Amino acid sequence: MAGEEEGGLTEASTVAAFLGVPWDSHRRPPDSVFAPVNRRRAPRALVSMEIMISAVAGDLISRFISSVAQNYRNHIRKEDDRRRLERILLRMHCVVEEAEGRHITNQGMLLQLKGFIEGFYLGYYVLDKIKFQPPEEESIEDEVSHEIQSFALSACNSRKRFRFADAIRKHTPIAFGSRSRTNLKDVVDGLETKIADMREFVILLGSHPRLPRQPYSTYLYIENCMFGSRIEKEQVINFLLCNDPHDPYVSILPIIGPPRIGKKTLVQHACLDERVRNCFSHIFFFKEDDLKTGELSLNSKASQGKYLFVIEFIWDVDEAAWTKFQSYLQNMPGIGIKVVVIGTTEDIAKFGTTQPIRVKRPSEEEFWYYFKALAFGSMDPDEHPKLASLVMQLATEVNGSFLSATIYGELLRANPNTQFWKRILLFVRELARKHLTSSGLHPDDLFERNIPVDMSRIAVVDGQVQGCLLYDVRVAGPADGELPKLTSRDMLLGCDIPVEDKFDVLVWRSRIPPYCNYIVTYEKRKPRRMVRKRNTIYL
Repeated sequence: MAGEEEGGLTEASTVAAFLGVPWDSHRRPPDSVFAPVNRRRAPRALVSMEIMISAVAGDLISRFISSVAQNYRNHIRKEDDRRRLERILLRMHCVVEEAEGRHITNQGMLLQLKGFIEGFYLGYYVLDKIKFQPPEEESIEDEVSHEIQSFALSACNSRKRFRFADAIRKHTPIAFGSRSRTNLKDVVDGLETKIADMREFVILLGSHPRLPRQPYSTYLYIENCMFGSRIEKEQVINFLLCNDPHDPYVSILPIIGPPRIGKKTLVQHACLDERVRNCFSHIFFFKEDDLKTGELSLNSKASQGKYLFVIEFIWDVDEAAWTKFQSYLQNMPGIGIKVVVIGTTEDIAKFGTTQPIRVKRPSEEEFWYYFKALAFGSMDPDEHPKLASLVMQLATEVNGSFLSATIYGELLRANPNTQFWKRILLFVRELARKHLTSSGLHPDDLFERNIPVDMSRIAVVDGQVQGCLLYDVRVAGPADGELPKLTSRDMLLGCDIPVEDKFDVLVWRSRIPPYCNYIVTYEKRKPRRMVRKRNTIYL
C-alpha cells in the first residue's frame, strides 16, 4: 500500500509541476486541480459498452429475422393470391366465351357482361404483370440513344422543356402498368365478388340462342373478328330493330369516336347481322362528299321498303349538305328510315334523335390482352417469359393504337426471336421519344392530326442514311383501284426503297368488314452521311 501511495504522490507532484501549481506533499490537492485515476472504473465501463453493443446487435438481428419472416409470409400470401386469381380467371374465361357465343338482347345483361369482361381483362393484366414484368428496364433503356434527350435539354427553350418533360412522364414506360394502383389481393377479392354476382346471369344465358361456331384460336378470332365493342354493337342493333310508333319517321343515331378506333367496323358488323338484314329492304353507305355531290339522287327512284343510311363524316360537318340530305329523306318513299351518322367530333351529336354512342379507346388492360394475343399467336407466353416482358414494354409505346398493334403484332408473331423483338422495341421507343422531344406528341397523335412523322432512317444507300417523312394516312376500300405493292412490313425489315422521291406504302389490310386498306405516303428527305454512334440502335 505504501508503494502505491508513493507512486500516487509522485504522479500528483508531476502533474502539479506541469500545471504550475504549488505542491505540498503533506496536503491532498483539491479535486479541481487533480483527480486521481480510478483504475477500477475502466473494467465497469468496458462491461457496460459490451452490454450495449450486445443489446443493439440483438435488436438488429431480431429485426432482420422479423423482416425475413414477414417477407416470407408476404411471398406465401402472394403466391396463394396468384393461384386464386388463376382459378378465378379460368372460371371467368368459361363464362365470357359462352356469352360471346350467344345472342344477348337484354340491356341489363349486356351491361352486366360489360363489367364482367372488364374484370376479366384486369385479372389477366395483373397476372401477367406478376409473371412477366421485369424488375428493372435499365438493360433496355441503356441501349436507347440519349442523344435526343440531351438535345432537348440544351437547345429547347424553357417552355419546350416543360412540354418535353411532361410528354416523357406521360409516355415513358418505366414499368408496364406502373400507373395502376390496384394490388393483387384487391383484384382477387373484387373478381370473386363478380363471380358470385354472375350466377343469375349464367342461368339466364342459357335461354339465348347460339351464334355460329367461332375459331378456337384466340389470335385467329381476334384477327378475323371485331375485338371489343360487343355492347356497342348490340346497342346499334337494338336501335335499328326498334319499331316504336312514337319514333320520328327519320330516326338518327350518332356514333362518335377517335379516328381508326373501329366505328365503321362496328356499324358494318351490326349491318351484317341477320336480324338487321331481314329488317331493311335497302342499306346504303355514303361519305360526306356524297352529300355534296348529290350521289343520293341516284337512289331517288328506289322502291317501297325500309331504308338504312350510314353516313361517315371524316372531318367537319357541312351544315348545308346535311340540311339538303334531311330534305331528301323526308321526300323518300318507304315505311321508315334509320340513319347512322359516324364522326370524330361532338358536332354530330346534335343531329341525333337518340343518345349518341361513344366509342372510346381501349383500356390499358383490354389493349394488353389484344396485343399479347396478336404478338404470340398460337405460342404460350408462359413458355417465353423474356418475349412477354419485351411485349409488355412495347405495349406502352404504341399508345393504345389498334393499327400499330396490328402492324407490330403481325411482325413479331412471324419472327419469335428475342433479339428481333428487342430491336423492334428500341426502334419504336426511340421514334416515339424523338417526336415527344420536338413536339410533345406521340407519332400516332401526329398521324391523327395529319402532321408528318419524321422517320430518320429508312435505309442506307451508298453509305448515306436515307430518311423519310410519313404523312397522309388514308383509307382505301376494296373498289378503290390497285393498292401499293410495298408494305409497312417491307419497310420495317429494310427492303429496297423505290427511286421516286414520293411513294405510297400499304400499311395494313383489314380482314374484316368493311375491309379497309390503310395507305401512307413516304417522302424522301435529303440523305446524310452515316455516322456510327455507340448508343444509337436502329432497326
